[in-house]
Amino acid sequence: MLNMNRRALLGSLTTAAMAAAVPAAGQGRQALGALQGLIDSYVAARRVPGAMVAIVRRGGFRPTYLSTGTTAWENGASITPDTLWRIYSMTKPITAMAVMQQIALGNLSIDTPVAEILPEFARMRSLVDPARGLDSVPTDKPILVRHLLTHTAGFSYAITGNGPLQREYRRLGLLPGSGPSTLFPGDGKVPDLQGFLAGLAGLPLWQPPGEAWRYSVAMDVAGGLLERLTGKTFDKVLNEQLFRPLGMADTGFQVPLAKRARLSTNYAWIDATQKPLATPVAIDGPAKSDWLAPPFMFSGGGGLMASTRDYARFVQMLLNEGMFEGRQVVPRDTVHLALSNLLPAGVFYDGSKGYGAGGALTIFDTRSSGPKGAPVGMYSWGGAAGTKFQVDPVRGVAVVVMLQFTPSQRWPLDVELQEAMNRDFAEPVRIPRA
Repeated sequence: MLNMNRRALLGSLTTAAMAAAVPAAGQGRQALGALQGLIDSYVAARRVPGAMVAIVRRGGFRPTYLSTGTTAWENGASITPDTLWRIYSMTKPITAMAVMQQIALGNLSIDTPVAEILPEFARMRSLVDPARGLDSVPTDKPILVRHLLTHTAGFSYAITGNGPLQREYRRLGLLPGSGPSTLFPGDGKVPDLQGFLAGLAGLPLWQPPGEAWRYSVAMDVAGGLLERLTGKTFDKVLNEQLFRPLGMADTGFQVPLAKRARLSTNYAWIDATQKPLATPVAIDGPAKSDWLAPPFMFSGGGGLMASTRDYARFVQMLLNEGMFEGRQVVPRDTVHLALSNLLPAGVFYDGSKGYGAGGALTIFDTRSSGPKGAPVGMYSWGGAAGTKFQVDPVRGVAVVVMLQFTPSQRWPLDVELQEAMNRDFAEPVRIPRA
């Protein structure tokens, strides 16, 4: 398997045998031709060996699954709802909802200064010129919880360039989500989560808090904040607050050996120098995977592995306004807040979008502009290996797409998914009366 650069691996934000679909709420596979056709086309074009889609509607957890292909091109198994996928940045919405639960408990607020829980971030400085060096000036703007949830805290990422600050991140090992196969000579030793906070707090910010959206390690800081706030390790926080209540038994930072055979293979379409490849190369799979060993740190920004079934449970809870199978996992008003535009005034994501807790938010209905338009209020995000999800409160449906290819920008799955959703769900989903 190819040892490749983490910027390629994480930079994104990432003839088939079909498994049987599980009908749900009166709408089966036949009514989902665009979504099925989308994943079939990816396998037929040899972009991926296999893929799965889960669709849920408001109410009880009765997902419809669509699948095609296998977990690998060589010796792969059939795709099932319990196949394991690297979700990378689809970890971020999970971390964000765990923060929102603490807000609901009254342990902090959306605008609590982070320094009240993490005092090492009390006196931050910001770069004078990020392109030229590490010269910095004091900033009198505090980092707020809101900023962590919306990537407006002023941090950066080692995967978003090769400027002086990114190089310093790499030198100090501030590389959340990295495993042994993604480290290169000159990279520092990756610390645990609290060590990560200490190293990050000693560096300047890319820009003052609240000024602009910049993809960053903010959700990793949020995971460290949860550790400090609760006195528990971040993995235990997620298990107690979300995974156990939702029955997400296959989601975590490490794949147990007993589940190894269910692990999909991730393929890279670029080499270690980020040069495009005509034929993809396997970079992580059951034979050799970073996820079979304990992680360097519990990364709230990109460290989780999950099954389609598990992530469908998570989006079902969001679609149900915090309710899952009769249990209010997150308070209704808290979910409303999480799925609202939390960006500081005058700040936008991607030019015209909002940003909720850990995910993008459409704030204008653009369906009239063409087949790829989105309804207002749609909450979505993706991972570096191509995985995607959408929660659409207007049409009362949520979808999860699982496949593996890096970088996620290699294929336009996000716009293709939106077009397929618009074809399969032209009108709001109607739930039959009991």
